[in-house]
Amino acid sequence: MKKVLILAVLFAVGCTSGPMRQSYQTKMTEEVESPFFYIPPLNQKDYETRTWILLAESKSKVWYYDPYTLIQNEDDILTFDAFFSPREINKFTPFNSTMVGPYRQKIDCFSNHQWSETLYTKNMVAKAPLVGETKPVNGSGWVKIAPRTAMAYVRTRLCGRKFIDNQNVNYFLYQDGALPAPIAQKAPVEVFDEKQNKQLLIAKQEAVLDPVNTKPPTFYDVINNEITIIDNKKNIRQMSLSSYTLGRDLIKQEDYIFTAYCQENSYSLVAQGQSSKSNSSIGARESMPAVAFNRACGNHGAYMKLLNKSGK
Repeated sequence: MKKVLILAVLFAVGCTSGPMRQSYQTKMTEEVESPFFYIPPLNQKDYETRTWILLAESKSKVWYYDPYTLIQNEDDILTFDAFFSPREINKFTPFNSTMVGPYRQKIDCFSNHQWSETLYTKNMVAKAPLVGETKPVNGSGWVKIAPRTAMAYVRTRLCGRKFIDNQNVNYFLYQDGALPAPIAQKAPVEVFDEKQNKQLLIAKQEAVLDPVNTKPPTFYDVINNEITIIDNKKNIRQMSLSSYTLGRDLIKQEDYIFTAYCQENSYSLVAQGQSSKSNSSIGARESMPAVAFNRACGNHGAYMKLLNKSGK
């Protein structure tokens, strides 16, 4: 009887202690898919109530996320809202049915797992759902992030990355500009040949480059995700920023000190080693100063490290 009791205790302890994260596919037999949304879209309200900035891009897709929803709990779980869509030659267009999202995304920076509202089983949702029934009940779970994927790249940007010549950990803040748009080709021209009495197809095509994106994009990082409180009474905070040009060699541009005057809703951005002349007001929510101001003064949980150097 004692042996049975000991085995029961060991079994209970083994089942309740330690991380129990498992691959979603190991528990579900049905396929995992990323759904296209319905027309008319049922999630347009979620799109319109968010602020979207560019997070990552490839030759065929672009990923946007809402930096104001970014928060990290004590278990290093990042939560944010995002969507992705096919890359087009024109500028960012309003909400359309080719987008996947907006959706809630979570990343476990420590164990390299992701959880997404776009992962669900094909039989969990009815073919003709009512409004508000587009989300699965319990068909989603944690999935291992595979290397050399878009999500792996997103993870390095939000969870921090190191450069060879820099021991600091760089966290993505903002991207100014985008990669050159893909080459668009004119459709073949059809000509009717009266002598041969048939339609001819001229295969000659013209390559058209988007003239808007001529400069390489620049991105801004927050060094070590640290906020230094320099005045507690007036709630004045500073962040160290670093900027790079997106190219093969990630050419270093400049290091900055971003000072956020949280009570006054103003900021200053100066290169390190220089003095600030005046403060500026915060502009549009999707602008770099507004995103940086929110990172310094907003509530992001454990995502930002507070260093108090205020003597007041």
